[in-house]
Amino acid sequence: MSENIKPKIVIIGGGSGVSTVLSELKKVADVTAVVSMMDSGGSSGRLRDEHGILPPGDVLKCISELLPDDEYSQKWRDLLNYRFHKGEGLKGHSLGNLILASAYDWEGGASFGIEAISQLLKIQGRVLPVTLNDVNLIAKLNDGSDLIGESLIDLRSNFELAIEYIYLSRRAQVYKPVVQAILEADHVIIGPGSLFTSILPNFLVEGLPEALRQTTAPKTYVVNLVTDPSETNGYKASDFIKKIEEYYCDGTRIDYAVVNVEAIDERLSRLYAKEYKFPVEPDLEACQKLVAKKVISGNLVKGKTILRHNSQRLAEILLAYSKPLAEEHADAKSYLQIKSSALNSELGNRYAQACV
Repeated sequence: MSENIKPKIVIIGGGSGVSTVLSELKKVADVTAVVSMMDSGGSSGRLRDEHGILPPGDVLKCISELLPDDEYSQKWRDLLNYRFHKGEGLKGHSLGNLILASAYDWEGGASFGIEAISQLLKIQGRVLPVTLNDVNLIAKLNDGSDLIGESLIDLRSNFELAIEYIYLSRRAQVYKPVVQAILEADHVIIGPGSLFTSILPNFLVEGLPEALRQTTAPKTYVVNLVTDPSETNGYKASDFIKKIEEYYCDGTRIDYAVVNVEAIDERLSRLYAKEYKFPVEPDLEACQKLVAKKVISGNLVKGKTILRHNSQRLAEILLAYSKPLAEEHADAKSYLQIKSSALNSELGNRYAQACV
């Protein structure tokens, strides 16, 4: 069975949320992560301010997740994610961010640096910055004030003021390979991730919404598991979908939305409640009215200490609703069943059945 029957899947978002999807999909799909470039906090923000480079942090998370699942690559993953705890100038930086910053400089730009590191580490997929323009994210609050910078939006403590809308400090053009990847995709996945600081900023980049409207690939939004007090306080699942469609669709709708209906572990729920983060209410009927095709609901929770989407179940769903692989249908079915044990479940088998 040739590798070229793998579905081409594009995932749009930030770092942590997208990496959840990549961890399983990389095994059975040709994946491309399109990453927001508006991060302004932590190690990425410091490197951006001091060296005038695009923020490497979210790119690093995706590269790390796309490393092969072998012992050698795990050592690289641990090294890339190592964070310095002391030393003037080094404290707070991750080794991976410093390596990427060096590659940007050595190779003559962020896109070349990302490609060089990706090839060096033999990652299973591609990581593309949504834009090569240096821009800041700005949030307009409902009292008329502005918050300038992703980190100020994300880390604010005044939760009473809601975000009215977000915009960029100046125009940004989409990185051309992103458009090509979207137009060639068999499935475009949006999220999961922080709505206003990781997902929606991508749709403010000129050329990306147009590519999404032009592609024939199904478009699926993965709704977050919990609300975020600084961004989505009180949001139901349908509120997340409304915002996505408000920013990119221009009157059209996404095809699918994936919504968790599983109750979160009570102890973990209490821990998150201390941070004013609460389970997203799955108002499925309202969600169905917003999407073009279907709301896909399921038990998608994983984690007893940190709440995450169950990456295996999520991969099953996303494969099941990708474009059928045009030819060699029976081979595609057997290939995917062998490549991923995840496809043995009821959800995963939908994809195999679509190939018959």
